[in-house]
Amino acid sequence: MDRSYIAGLERQSKSPTIDLLDRIAERLGVHVSEFFVRPSKRAGTPKTLPKGRKPPRPHRRKE
Repeated sequence: MDRSYIAGLERQSKSPTIDLLDRIAERLGVHVSEFFVRPSKRAGTPKTLPKGRKPPRPHRRKE
C-alpha cells in the first residue's frame, strides 16, 4: 500500500476494494466493520498527524 494511495482514500478521491479494506483493518488491528461505524455525537474531532515522514532535524551551528 502506497502512502499516496492511502492519502487518496482519506480524501475520498480513491475507492478501495474489499480486499484492501481487509488488509488495512488487519494492519490497524480492527475489524473491517469499524470503518462503517458512525462516531457518536459526543466524539471529538481526532487530532491530525504531523506532516511529513520524519520529525524535523535540529539545526546545526556552523563553526
